Amino acid sequence: MSEDRLNMTGMWEGTYVYPAFVGPTTPFVANFVDQDGHVSGSTIEPNNLGIPGEPEELEASLVGNRQGRAVDFTKSYLGWAIEDQIDYVGQLSEDGETITGVWSNADMDGTFEMHRERGWEELASAETSEELPVPAAVPTELPPP
Repeated sequence: MSEDRLNMTGMWEGTYVYPAFVGPTTPFVANFVDQDGHVSGSTIEPNNLGIPGEPEELEASLVGNRQGRAVDFTKSYLGWAIEDQIDYVGQLSEDGETITGVWSNADMDGTFEMHRERGWEELASAETSEELPVPAAVPTELPPP
């Protein structure tokens, strides 16, 4: 496996789940920069907690590391009344397209899963590199009646 494929730089879409479903399954988008295993970035997610006066979307910063396929980072919410830091520990899939693991803070823990977002350029490149079927020959003359 190429080390480049394990580099986490880019956009990721994911969800995190609370233990025993005590909270909503929450979708999020993460943007990572991976420089030789030192990861940083940010997330944005809907505010599913229903706390009055808080914004509809929550933003957080990310900082941590990746060693091979092992991933460990901390999420810190920005401008939010609750100052919990959430620790994420996970594993990159062999193809570098998925990260699964657990999150935890002082009060609880749960699971998360993230998938690498494919950009338009990458999708177009994949489509044009796939072998396309050859269309069947179309007769230019109609057979006699």
